[in-house]
Amino acid sequence: MEVPVADAVALDPGPYAGTYKLIGGSPALDFANLVSYRGTAREHDWLRPASNVAAWARAAGLEVAADTADAASLRDLRELLARVFLAVADGGTPRAADVERIGTLAAGARAGRRLVFAEGAPAAHWAGRAPSLLGTLALDAAALLTSAPSLGRVTACDECRWVFLDTTRNHSRRWCDPADCGNRSRQRSHYRRHRGHPVDPAATG
Repeated sequence: MEVPVADAVALDPGPYAGTYKLIGGSPALDFANLVSYRGTAREHDWLRPASNVAAWARAAGLEVAADTADAASLRDLRELLARVFLAVADGGTPRAADVERIGTLAAGARAGRRLVFAEGAPAAHWAGRAPSLLGTLALDAAALLTSAPSLGRVTACDECRWVFLDTTRNHSRRWCDPADCGNRSRQRSHYRRHRGHPVDPAATG
């Protein structure tokens, strides 16, 4: 199965030259990816400026209540999700305290809501205030963590370490986006293969 090329999301990059794309296959994974090149000199925080939060939620298709969480809480959740799902992608077990924190946030996400089954309706629905962004993301993360098939598909890009669900038939996806990290990896491999080879004078102009 060929991995589709993702479109860039219209987030304000500030002075950063790169783009952000929804490649995770899950809101929780995409939120964890709101840092480019985490822990390197190229690191960029996509939660800055603050207007990017609402723009990201719209692009991710999330219908959430106006979020009152401060910037620090949003970054804490992003790093929590990144720690948990990078551990899974690397074949390890996430820290118990991190998993418990996600569970606590998910459990509180339905507070004040009622499950209603109206007469004649085809299905029940939740009534009341929509969950916050933090709660919605925690619910999504909890759904992944409680699904062995989903967890088995969580992987990390060989190049930038963004996390995503590998939906290829043989679990062969290596990059977040073949047009970005895939191209960089192939170019580097090409350079390594040809480095040190003598230049053919007949090939020069």
